[in-house]
Amino acid sequence: MSTSISGSGPAYIFLLMEAMIDAGVHMGFSRETATTLVHQTLLGSTLYAMETGEHPAILRNSVTSPAGTTASAIYELENGKFRVVIKDAIWACYRRSLEMGGHASNVGPGRTQGLSNEAAAAAAAAGPIAPTRSAPESSRPVEAPSGELTDVSKTVN
Repeated sequence: MSTSISGSGPAYIFLLMEAMIDAGVHMGFSRETATTLVHQTLLGSTLYAMETGEHPAILRNSVTSPAGTTASAIYELENGKFRVVIKDAIWACYRRSLEMGGHASNVGPGRTQGLSNEAAAAAAAAGPIAPTRSAPESSRPVEAPSGELTDVSKTVN
């Protein structure tokens, strides 16, 4: 279960970093400057959260002025179902880890809807299932952003 947060969590953070850096470049920052801003923002935020021990909602509210710039950004994240996407990704990771271990993976929000009590009991009694193969590759290839990639060795101090 911890794999879905700790094991795969760095990939989620790196994706967030990538999106923030790309947005900074789109806004006009150099990739180096955008990267430094994102690194320092994530580092400072993490250290502050660890030092204070406060709930993240309290920390977020403390840096969000009513009708301010951060409030506008948070509105867009919430409107885009940011929390739901994150939670769904973590549950998907957990289900996949169960499948890879040969266990039933019908867990998580909404996963038992539509099953009768008898069907749910039968699924639980069936226990582990045969391991599944890797998910098929997407029919659409993932392409790197054009014109935005730089040699990483030149941007690292």
